[in-house]
Amino acid sequence: MLRFLIIFAMLLSACADRVASPVLPDAINVGTIKSVFVGTTRRETPPGTFSVQRSSKLKLMQLKVSIPPDHKFGRISDGEENPKPGRDFVIAQRRDFARPDGFRDALNLEIKKEEATERDVTVFVHGYNNSFADAVFRVAQMANDLKLPGSFVSYAWPSRGNPLGYQYDADSALFARDGLQELLYNIQASGTERIIVVAHSMGGALLMETLRQIEIARPGWTSQHIAGVVLMSPDLNVDVFRAQARAFKKLPEPFLIFVSKRDIVLKLSARLRGEAVQLGNVNSAADVDDLPVQVIDVSAFDDKQSGDHFVPAGSPALGALLSNLDRLDKGFVGGGSDLGFALPGTRRIYGKASELTVHAPDR
Repeated sequence: MLRFLIIFAMLLSACADRVASPVLPDAINVGTIKSVFVGTTRRETPPGTFSVQRSSKLKLMQLKVSIPPDHKFGRISDGEENPKPGRDFVIAQRRDFARPDGFRDALNLEIKKEEATERDVTVFVHGYNNSFADAVFRVAQMANDLKLPGSFVSYAWPSRGNPLGYQYDADSALFARDGLQELLYNIQASGTERIIVVAHSMGGALLMETLRQIEIARPGWTSQHIAGVVLMSPDLNVDVFRAQARAFKKLPEPFLIFVSKRDIVLKLSARLRGEAVQLGNVNSAADVDDLPVQVIDVSAFDDKQSGDHFVPAGSPALGALLSNLDRLDKGFVGGGSDLGFALPGTRRIYGKASELTVHAPDR
């Protein structure tokens, strides 16, 4: 099995570092337009190209992303250096903010466009092997495909964007903690009352480290200002996660962890560490039964494009179930015993943790 996993990783390594992020103004009239605010700690060299180099200064901007008319659920085509509006995801507009207050004011205006009940700000923290464009386009894709309400922010930390850059990315995730902390403070200062943070893969480790250091600096800040945490396929050691959680006065609620036992990337990550599993492919919520978290097992679904590493955002079947957020009833996400969940599945309680194993719909 380990030999197969290594071969799988090597097959993915044909691509070089991806740094292009061209802006094509004509794309503003093509497809569906999504507004995405961005904070990045990538170095921009030359202008318009976000390199793999790390920057200690958080750069803030607002982008308009064009989603092609024939877009299919979970799929992103960016055309890399030569995107084509109508076929690819394209950055149509870019507005840079020289000062944080400009970012906060612009985000505040975006928030006020929404109904009072939908003024959430969803922050997405990408994972390993992502380019700047990947980070931005994934936010737009999820907002569009899952029909998410509110405003959207992407934190584009300096991943190498290359399958062979795993250790570089692990170091960058540690480097990027301060930038994410600064971004979250700016979002909170923009006037929103509900910040939802979503992290994928190695981004889950980055997010947990950042929230932990915020909690140490400002006890209670996270539970006061973070209205929900969603970890998708977190590439994070279970013992490390448990130690991080102990630093919190109170974990934000809800605290959802999407897992899949079929996840090829996490199988490789665990084997390379000499571990049985990572948090994103635990056997059950019993592995974290001392924590008030909600584990959603989506092993019944697949996303072949990602090696089953991004099922919630890449599986059309699961997306059809998740697109209506009111399906996540308060009894389940609040960690209570009342699991009147509208999604088809098996429900269990393990200590403080809740678990839902989602069943695939009958074909």
